[in-house]
Amino acid sequence: MKIFLLPIHEAAQPKTQGFKYPVHNDDYGVEQDFLRFLTENPKLTTSSSQAADWHYLPAFWTRWHLNHDYGKDGIGELQSYVDHAILDDSRTFTVCQYDDGPLVSLGQAVQFLAARKTELGVDIPVLCRSHRKPWFRPRRRYRASFIGRLSTHPLRGEMAKALHGCSDVVIRDGNVGTREFVKTMLQSYLALAPRGYGGSSFRFFEAMQLGIAPVLINDADTRPFRQFFSWDDVSIFIKDINSLRTALEEKEESELIEMGVRASELYRFHLDFQKWCPYVIQTLRER
Repeated sequence: MKIFLLPIHEAAQPKTQGFKYPVHNDDYGVEQDFLRFLTENPKLTTSSSQAADWHYLPAFWTRWHLNHDYGKDGIGELQSYVDHAILDDSRTFTVCQYDDGPLVSLGQAVQFLAARKTELGVDIPVLCRSHRKPWFRPRRRYRASFIGRLSTHPLRGEMAKALHGCSDVVIRDGNVGTREFVKTMLQSYLALAPRGYGGSSFRFFEAMQLGIAPVLINDADTRPFRQFFSWDDVSIFIKDINSLRTALEEKEESELIEMGVRASELYRFHLDFQKWCPYVIQTLRER
């Protein structure tokens, strides 16, 4: 399979964005990572748009929208860049990390989304720079934990309400700093990862990187590349908030530790920066 990189106006690939999130992160995400993957694997690409099986639209959606008042400004300008770039929308795909998606019309183009909020799109991971681990791993104290804002989606408040009174679950609303975030997660057997404004969260993949089994709480299963990975071996998916307590208590602590080990391996070998990109290619091959 061969991919043609659609030439797009340089303004649609901003060099930087207004702020970094999470706070420890670099100004680098899956949009830049996939373009790097293609440029470093020239055997996958072709200079002929006609000979290509797929056309890749390399817009940096997240940087653009963050630099334009969260997508409130510049949509017409961005749409014009996209319209000039796309040659055949039925053979076009793009990669987008921004929570609301590209926010412009892409026709039939396939959208690989890191924070899918609707039925549209193919799920990919939302990644950030790896955390530093402490020299000595803290003793596990919690069955499950969550640190973050509860206000970004109603499911987060429902999660806190459902787990209120559980002495072995810690939920903290707000930012307590990166070091405390990592320490608390490492003290847990499970990391609660409810969806936020977007349909996924950095927290889900941060937990995997740290070797803690994540618990996705969402109305849709946004775990990426489900046709390739046995996600239930490394994580828990909760759609019905009423079943959350039961789901957290079902497995033995030893089993949860093993799930965390497998989660770390899956992240390191298949989902980390550059490692996830071949699964986009494989997904396109199967379409």
